[in-house]
Order: sequence, then structure tokens, then C-alpha cells
Amino acid sequence: MIETPPFDATWFRLVIGFLIGLCFGSFITMLSYRLPKRMSIVKPDSHCPTCQKPLQPVDLIPIGSWLLSRGACRYCQTEIGARYPLIELATGLSFMATFGLMGFQWALVIVVAALTAVITAVTIKIETSKR
Repeated sequence: MIETPPFDATWFRLVIGFLIGLCFGSFITMLSYRLPKRMSIVKPDSHCPTCQKPLQPVDLIPIGSWLLSRGACRYCQTEIGARYPLIELATGLSFMATFGLMGFQWALVIVVAALTAVITAVTIKIETSKR
């Protein structure tokens, strides 16, 4: 019996897909906040929109930072909406499924780009239709 290399085992693809998805989910939350406001996605660095305090790396851990800070800014205690960890989780799960189904192949790059665009567009649509 031929063994599957560890880097191509299903469990490995699922874990890597989920972790990469969490990171992309964090990026999507930034895009969905800044793009409708016509803000740059490059500058300024991530910051609290209320107190303007720049966020540190510990404040930018997908899902974890929100849980550790109990859903509030570490500096001014302003509530941070649950939309952030929910988008990160949804993106993580969708990437996990995609990596699990497709495996590591070049087409995965195209699918990840498409998923990122779709999740960003849907998030922006939901957020802007609330107003």
C-alpha cells in the first residue's frame, strides 16, 4: 500500500485551509470596512475607529484577539462587533472545505481568489444594505 505524503494528507489540507482562511477572513473584514468608505487598504495601519489607537500584532489574531479582548477595544473598551470573528470563521471554514476537496493544485489559487472576492462582496452588500 502506498502512503500519502504528510503534506497531502486530508487532515493536513483541512488544517492549512482553515488557518489560511482565518487570515484571509481578517483581510476580508478590513476590505469590507474600508472599501465602502473609499479608504485606502494600505494606509493607515489597522487601528481602532473610535480611539484611533494603532492595533498591535496581538490585536490582529483572527478570532483569538476578539475572544481575548471580550469583543472590545483593548484601549478604549468600545465594543467590537461579532461580524469580525464571524467573517473570519466563515472564511476559514470555506477555505477548509475548498482545500479538502481540491487538494494542493494551481487551480486552488484561482478558487481562493474567487472565494475572497465573493465573500468580500457579500459582506459589503450585507453591511451597506443595513443603512
